[in-house]
Amino acid sequence: MDKIIYSIKKKVRLLVLLSPLLLGIPSCHNFEDQSLSLANIQHFGFDSFPEIANYTFYVDNFAGLIYNPDSLPYQTRIDSLFPSIIFFSSNGNILINDTLPWKVGDILDFSQPMSLSNYSEDGEHQKKYQIRVNVHQLSPDSMVMNALSSNFPGIAARNKTLIHHGLFKTFFAPDSGSVISYTSTDHGLNWTADAPVSGLNDTILIQSLTEFKEKYYLLGKQGSIYNSTDLNQWSGSADSTKVKTLFGKLEGRKFLSEDVLTGIILDNKGDLRFARFKGDSAGWESGQIIPEDFPVADYAITNYKTVTDVPYISLLGGINARGELNGDSWSTMDGLYWVKVNNKPLIIEPRKGASLFHYDDKMFYYGGLNSLGRHDSSLYISGNHGMSWSAADTVLQFFDIKEGLAYQHILVEEDKYIWIFGGESGDISNKVWKGNIHRKLFPEK
Repeated sequence: MDKIIYSIKKKVRLLVLLSPLLLGIPSCHNFEDQSLSLANIQHFGFDSFPEIANYTFYVDNFAGLIYNPDSLPYQTRIDSLFPSIIFFSSNGNILINDTLPWKVGDILDFSQPMSLSNYSEDGEHQKKYQIRVNVHQLSPDSMVMNALSSNFPGIAARNKTLIHHGLFKTFFAPDSGSVISYTSTDHGLNWTADAPVSGLNDTILIQSLTEFKEKYYLLGKQGSIYNSTDLNQWSGSADSTKVKTLFGKLEGRKFLSEDVLTGIILDNKGDLRFARFKGDSAGWESGQIIPEDFPVADYAITNYKTVTDVPYISLLGGINARGELNGDSWSTMDGLYWVKVNNKPLIIEPRKGASLFHYDDKMFYYGGLNSLGRHDSSLYISGNHGMSWSAADTVLQFFDIKEGLAYQHILVEEDKYIWIFGGESGDISNKVWKGNIHRKLFPEK
């Protein structure tokens, strides 16, 4: 047995010693020696240009391609650049597009198709590459808005759409005492009717649907509040306060010790007052009497936080207590007192049925009907919490929604995507729109 093992070991050692000869490669011939016969490129980039030096260019020596997987910023000039190139070896015979000699420091126009050929130091090998320098063709600040689906339920223009357990769930209240809901399991493409809801004994104001302290709340036109833990089985609130308007939840931070629901109630004297609700056990706490020019219906609403992390709710548009269209912006940080944010008339024509939302650290206002019943398709923007407004830049406008919309629901997902559900533009819309500012989808370099 020992002789057999010795014989095997001897043969293995002999094979190892002979393998370089069998392969025709000297055992002392390392990779550095081999590189003298290679015309391949080791490195390609624009190291002398700080604004693009950190972009990686991939050198595919098999396919003969050089390109940057991450495109350079929009409108980057690439028509006068000199590249930084490291070859495994070169005899200095480097050609651009097969005819133009190139040396280190020569400026090239990379906005046109280009090839680069190199010859190895020994002159026996040639390698040719196609070079493609990719640049973003859209402004990073431009808005992309596409019709994702035409299958949104056409029950009514007004809807309230939520993300519930990771799925879109939309609600309509077309008839007295009924709420109809649909769920999408494919992120808005298709919708399936849910089981009928129960426990609602009033005509429901569907825009009032809001989440608060692990329950969902709805307001009926007769002033009753309903709550549910599953959005299907509803029950009336034990509190008998007549509620005129339910704005939604205001988070407890600087001016509040806990989260509250905010709204407008009718007091014992018949006055409408701002109020907040901490739960059935605490009831409603009333604040100031609402001004006559404050919007009480068909307003646009959003909540957000200031730069100092103070939560607030803002309203714009709608119909005020005098029955007129509202043209002012209002805000509250405690639910009991509201202030008119703008000190002078806004440039936005008063309207109803519009949407107010926060996106990209700004406030946006879209859609609605003016005093003549005409749709407005313009997008407006405010960078100071609604104090002043201007038409958004052309690259941000929702031009693909040509007719404009009213009573649509807009939902912002993770400050990346803008979702627009339903609404009407003369007829009830069955579309779901999905949009974003272009740079939101690409990490900054």
